[in-house]
Amino acid sequence: MADYYPLLARALDALPDRTPALRKAVYDRARSALIGQLRTLEPPLPDEAIETERKALDAAIERLEAAYGTPVAPLPPPPPQA
Repeated sequence: MADYYPLLARALDALPDRTPALRKAVYDRARSALIGQLRTLEPPLPDEAIETERKALDAAIERLEAAYGTPVAPLPPPPPQA
């Protein structure tokens, strides 16, 4: 499991303004990129492994938001896989 905190912290540090909306945009992009990359791996990862990585990303987001003191809106759960 990767440590996403430093990666996200650097992305936030690069923002000209760290508003909740801009932070949420960074988190959404990171989540989309992570899930997209994990779904294209060969051999395919089990859904449980992908979920573990998503939870690790969400934990890093929660740590970052705790430092800002104004959390962004809660993240919706991922859609079920068909």
